Amino acid sequence: MQIRWVSVLISLLIVAGGCLGSQMLIRVDQELRVIYAEYTLAATDLGHITGELIRYRTSVIRASETDSKEEFRRIVASLPQKRARLNKSIERFIEATNDASFDNRMDARQLVELRAVQERIEAYMASSRHALQLMEQHWIVGPDSEARRLQNEAKQYLAEDAGTKYMSVTMEVDRLLEVVGDIAGDVKKEADFTLRIMTIALTALSTTLCFVVLAVR
Repeated sequence: MQIRWVSVLISLLIVAGGCLGSQMLIRVDQELRVIYAEYTLAATDLGHITGELIRYRTSVIRASETDSKEEFRRIVASLPQKRARLNKSIERFIEATNDASFDNRMDARQLVELRAVQERIEAYMASSRHALQLMEQHWIVGPDSEARRLQNEAKQYLAEDAGTKYMSVTMEVDRLLEVVGDIAGDVKKEADFTLRIMTIALTALSTTLCFVVLAVR
């Protein structure tokens, strides 16, 4: 009778261990899927950053090329809204990467690259503002040779200085995207390793308990 009760107890431990192990495996698998989804969203938000930056740059170029003062004012008035959408895309990226991490903190590699992106964006924005200031002077001077010179200078500044800074932003965003991909790959490897360890441990525990049951019989 005592041996039978021992067998029942061990059998219950096997069942409990199997249930607990399966629940843990399911939870890890779900976390892995969530992390994958969050990093996918983070990569998408990086695409939004590039898209919003393109729209901003296009508007600045249009402002420098227009021959209508009213159109220039209208385009310039829309730039703060475009900048706000760009900032919102950056905020969404930060939130997505924080949600993807296990400790709700951005990886140090991402943080370094994100700061570099933000610095490049600020440099480009400052360059664009200088070109727009030249256009402001263009409209103040009036329709003469000096006005045309200012407009040509603004266009050249956008093509050279602002253009170079814009390219540096896109290159930095590409590097940030590569870092996100590398970190997502590292997280996946870590989660896969955890799943393998838990599976091996659960299998070893179940096998050991089965041998114990056979031994006590």
